[in-house]
Amino acid sequence: MSLAYWAMDDGSISGKGFHFNTYGFSLEEVELLFKVFNDKFGIFTSLHSHNGKYRIYIKAQSMKLFKSLVKPYFHSSMLYKLKD
Repeated sequence: MSLAYWAMDDGSISGKGFHFNTYGFSLEEVELLFKVFNDKFGIFTSLHSHNGKYRIYIKAQSMKLFKSLVKPYFHSSMLYKLKD
């Protein structure tokens, strides 16, 4: 549920994947979150950087799993964030 709330607040579809805008986090914090996505949820991610800040990108191969985890908790007005 918390992953869905975070996605509704700070996430967006990007190409065939999904970005979590983690620009306010340190690199160490983003790396920890990156590890949680991969180890706890089995979601394949990568880190994207822009001007020395980082965000987490969920790879296309994990979008089906990601959507299955978060969609039941998404408010109907926010479902556009999960469209491809």
